[in-house]
Amino acid sequence: MTTSTLLPTPVIRTPSLLPKKLSVACTHCQLPVPTGLLVPGDAEQFCCNGCQTVWRLLHAEGLDVFYAICEQVASKPLQARPVTDDFTEFDDAAFQASYVRDRGQDIKEVQLILEGIHCAACVWLIEKLPVLRHGVLDARVQLMGQQVTIRWNSEQTRLSSVAKSLAQLGYIAHPATDEQRLVVQRRQNQHQLLNLGVAGLCAGNAMLLAFALYGGLFDGISREHATLLRWVSAFLGIIALVWPGSTFFRGAWQALRTRTPHMDVSLSIGLAAGAIMGVVNTVLGTGEIYFDSLCMLIFVLLIGRYLQYRQQQRSAESLSLLRSLTPRVAQRVQPDGQLVRVPTSSLQPGDEVEVRVGDLVPADGIILTGRSTLDQSLLTGESVGVAIEPGQIVTAGATNLSAVLRIRVAAIGKSSRMGRLMDLVESASLARTPIIELANRISGIFLYVVLFLACCTLALWWSAGPEVAINHVIALLIVACPCALGLATPMTIAIAQGRAARQKILIRQGDVFERLQDQGMLWLDKTGTLTEGRVKLKAWHGSDAIMPHVIALESGIVHPLAQALCQSLRDRLGEQVDIPAVQEQTYEPGMGVHGKVDQVTLHIGTRAMLVQHGIDMGMEHGKQVDEYLKQGWTPIYLAMQGRLVAVAALGDTLRPEAHHCLELLRQQGWQIGILSGDHQAVVTHIAQQLDVPAELALGAISPEGKLSIVKNCLAQGQKVVMVGDGVNDAAALAAASVGVAVHGGAEVALQAAPVYLGQPGLEPLVELFEGSRRTLRAIRRGLIVSLGYNLTAIGLAVAGCITPLVAAILMPISSLTVTLLAISQRTFARKP
Repeated sequence: MTTSTLLPTPVIRTPSLLPKKLSVACTHCQLPVPTGLLVPGDAEQFCCNGCQTVWRLLHAEGLDVFYAICEQVASKPLQARPVTDDFTEFDDAAFQASYVRDRGQDIKEVQLILEGIHCAACVWLIEKLPVLRHGVLDARVQLMGQQVTIRWNSEQTRLSSVAKSLAQLGYIAHPATDEQRLVVQRRQNQHQLLNLGVAGLCAGNAMLLAFALYGGLFDGISREHATLLRWVSAFLGIIALVWPGSTFFRGAWQALRTRTPHMDVSLSIGLAAGAIMGVVNTVLGTGEIYFDSLCMLIFVLLIGRYLQYRQQQRSAESLSLLRSLTPRVAQRVQPDGQLVRVPTSSLQPGDEVEVRVGDLVPADGIILTGRSTLDQSLLTGESVGVAIEPGQIVTAGATNLSAVLRIRVAAIGKSSRMGRLMDLVESASLARTPIIELANRISGIFLYVVLFLACCTLALWWSAGPEVAINHVIALLIVACPCALGLATPMTIAIAQGRAARQKILIRQGDVFERLQDQGMLWLDKTGTLTEGRVKLKAWHGSDAIMPHVIALESGIVHPLAQALCQSLRDRLGEQVDIPAVQEQTYEPGMGVHGKVDQVTLHIGTRAMLVQHGIDMGMEHGKQVDEYLKQGWTPIYLAMQGRLVAVAALGDTLRPEAHHCLELLRQQGWQIGILSGDHQAVVTHIAQQLDVPAELALGAISPEGKLSIVKNCLAQGQKVVMVGDGVNDAAALAAASVGVAVHGGAEVALQAAPVYLGQPGLEPLVELFEGSRRTLRAIRRGLIVSLGYNLTAIGLAVAGCITPLVAAILMPISSLTVTLLAISQRTFARKP
């Protein structure tokens, strides 16, 4: 589709003959139009060229419904200034390499932080960008993060043109960097903390005034002082309602407009009813005022919302996860061969970097020189190091174990495999449909019942006089305030989370309890979950005399198997054993090590290495090796003076409680499977020990494969729980109905999963399921009690048996009752 460019049309104005004091609002942004820019007789007036351009563009493209949306959400468009920045830096190759992803067939994608997004109308307008700018295919806005994801055809338009179009609409684009994200987060934090501070100030002072007034009822207080205290309390209450409390009224207004009633509607009715009655009684100088309760209620509710916001904010920090899993600096090779330490973010495709032993690989690339072994368990879950050589591809986040490597950078940041995996984590997390809390569903029905009963009460008592009828209606609205109903669910959840945390079960999202109730598919990672995640010496067949020589030769090798073999042999022989001297040592990546120890020639490694060096394998160890392989262990061959003398078996250890715990979970109705990046033979052996069906024991699965399997289960309507500990599990953890990260896991796994088990083993997993079931029962019990309490009090109010004063007393008593009930419920039991 072809559309006109977004260049501003000059506004030609003549001096206005209208009165100077006449105030005319801009047709676009509603700001006052300067007198010199007024055009007599025109229906549309504009404060600047930018607003005129945007207004004409929206009308030309049929998008003038934007202004109707602004009216619905009670918002105003930002003033659109003429754009002077051409955003040419967005087309720079370095910028494109850092922030733009190539989706193939000339399709590009970028994430940008936008200034000025503040309402649903902004979201609507920005997502119409494909209509306004030819070549833009899609624009998706995240209102909370003030971020937009744009896909465009690079042959039809440039990113600089897209950014300029956004700027002309009033939204300045910035690359989605940590710095820009922090600016947005800081602004939102400041806003929420300011509201929280004002609410706390009002609540604290209102409570002090209430103590003085209640004390005056018993000890006496002059009428003048009582009146002053009541007016000051009313002043504080109005500030709390108008400033921080406006959050609930705005939410209620939007809920009514969209016909989706929730807790904000019920809370707003209760707050408004109490405020109106309090103001009336303050003016009349009689009756009770309720501003102390109202201020405290607003303060407590805002605390809960702030904590929820902070958790959502932490869940969205995918860039910080990426940075924590890759090094901050890299050794870049200069043209003259010198090494220079540079920030990893400054690397470009084509650069050469050196990775020393023990360092993390900073970027995806191709090995130029060096043969080594990489520990890729963080990414793939494979518990054994992988041998690499020149010409092979390496990925960011792998650990170099044994030799210096020179690598040519191929992809960095979000373009790397690690970056793409982080995108999968973020998109899977955002794609999850939020579960509506049980309290909100009940509250929607409760709202209509209360409004209907209020009308009935007004009609029933109108014959007794308007004052009596209104008094009973206010008593009804006060006593029907869903404070107890609103507290029942979050209070029980908060207490359950606290008790679970004491058992080192960290539950970051309250709806986890609901999502763990229905039976479904439980996928378990092997390494670190079903097994201990530590390779150990499982068996030794042959001469023990070679053990000190093995320790000596393997001690200098940085490899998981070598370290496990050395540590196990030291534990077996004791620390006092004499270790002979090493004369020669040669390491062959992926094969093993050979050399001379105490003038004795040793070969330690795979069968292939011994055959390559002409070692006589013999037949005496063959049967034992076959047995090791059946057990899922890795055989290590040890030869002395050209003859095989021993075979060691290394393997991970199955957790002793695994079989019993999985049986308990099966009894609860869960179907159990294994998803692992380890060899299929090892996974099959573990599955046989745990009675897991062969078709559900899947090995050699990539991170993308795990995500695909989880999504397939979800597409079939199954509830899916994923348990894992590594980066290779992160995307699947985020996509699953519930992701559970286990003790010792990578940081990204902890961030992607809403549950973290801080103790090793599977017993905490069983307790998570059982505690969640008990918590949901407690939530339902609390809701039943609070509803029963409210319905009884409502019946008394409709019957005219309680006054607003009694209603004000009953309201906090109901909340206290629900709180005590939540504390007394058994959710996560303390272990003996």
